[in-house]
Amino acid sequence: MKKYIFTTAAIAMIAGTVTFTSCKKEDTTAPVITVTGGNNQTHTLNAAWVNPTATATDDEDGDISASITVSGTVNPNLAGDYTLTYTVSDAAGNTATTDVTVTVANAAANFSGNYNVSDTVAGPLYFAYSQIVTPSTTTNGRIGFNKFADYQNNTAIYATISGTVVSLPSQTTGPIGTNSHVHNFVGTGVTVSATDFNISYTDTDQTVSATATGIMWLRHQ
Repeated sequence: MKKYIFTTAAIAMIAGTVTFTSCKKEDTTAPVITVTGGNNQTHTLNAAWVNPTATATDDEDGDISASITVSGTVNPNLAGDYTLTYTVSDAAGNTATTDVTVTVANAAANFSGNYNVSDTVAGPLYFAYSQIVTPSTTTNGRIGFNKFADYQNNTAIYATISGTVVSLPSQTTGPIGTNSHVHNFVGTGVTVSATDFNISYTDTDQTVSATATGIMWLRHQ
């Protein structure tokens, strides 16, 4: 009789265990990844780059940040948009991913576009023309001109912008212009708005040893 009672109790305990196990909720919830700085970030061209840190939390496993992996790369020396993918899985195999878009940008990118140019040279000479300004994709602060000083084929001249200061380093280029002469340009200027600026410059025609000074105002169209 005692043996029977013990056997019955054991069966009841096993049944209870089985019932308890079968009622346990399955873990189907993916972790949550949070990237420092958000999922859309801007980075200055040529500045040192380090991937943003991130944390991952799971409703069952807690902090699993150490398990995060990152795929994709950012080239800080080439302007453009880059994608980094952050991935993490919990102990149950639930996987979470999040993408971060990193825009590497020239700090002078706001000066990009078409300009109306007013260019006064050597006092009485005045030229009005259109010009395209293009930010460099490899050098921060640098902008290029497609027709500097209104010379035909003068497409290689550039300037740098730092804060409100515009610098035109000494540059020799040619043959340019209708006479196909070699010229040297150098000068300085200032920004007058978020998109407009001026440059006072010296133009030396090295082919005929003649020098003229000018000032150009560039107003965004």
